[in-house]
Amino acid sequence: MIKGKVIRGILVGLLADTVKLAINYSLYLLGFTSVIFWQITAARFLVKEDLFTPWAYLIGGVADITVSAGLGIVFIYIIHLLGNKFLFIKGIGFGLAVWVSLFGTLLGQSVQGKIPHNASAIMVTMVAHFFFGLALAVFTRLLGYSKEIATENREMKNRDNPELRRGLNFRLASLPAKKPQKKSRKLRKPDKL
Repeated sequence: MIKGKVIRGILVGLLADTVKLAINYSLYLLGFTSVIFWQITAARFLVKEDLFTPWAYLIGGVADITVSAGLGIVFIYIIHLLGNKFLFIKGIGFGLAVWVSLFGTLLGQSVQGKIPHNASAIMVTMVAHFFFGLALAVFTRLLGYSKEIATENREMKNRDNPELRRGLNFRLASLPAKKPQKKSRKLRKPDKL
């Protein structure tokens, strides 16, 4: 089962990355940004002078695809854990959380000074990650994974043990010990003396 979730996550992540890259490239062609995602990602590994070479596209592409596949796996596990209710909102929220965490904190500081950026370029990354999260949810639904998740969650809810609900396959805390029940003995009336 875990292997299935991993393969599903990779597939969903790669499909959603295709949507993200299409939006980024479209906005690049329209002039809203002067770089594409693969150049931004390559800035983590390369010096400024190498960011407009074919090697930058190759290195950035491999890094971006790898991260997107990993994010797809994380998203599938989150949906298995939390359920598929409000799937699209969870997808958009996940995409924007990725944008804040990866671009805002991890990648942002290492890219400063290497790539020219302005407000419209930053908005391009935000919009692309909005649609990346939405695409994660859409492909999760289109490929039928959300129905399977709902079925699994229903089966878990029908089990007797409440700790196993919502996709958790382990106990969060130990169960309290049960008091042993005494066999009931009927008391006899004492013998008269």
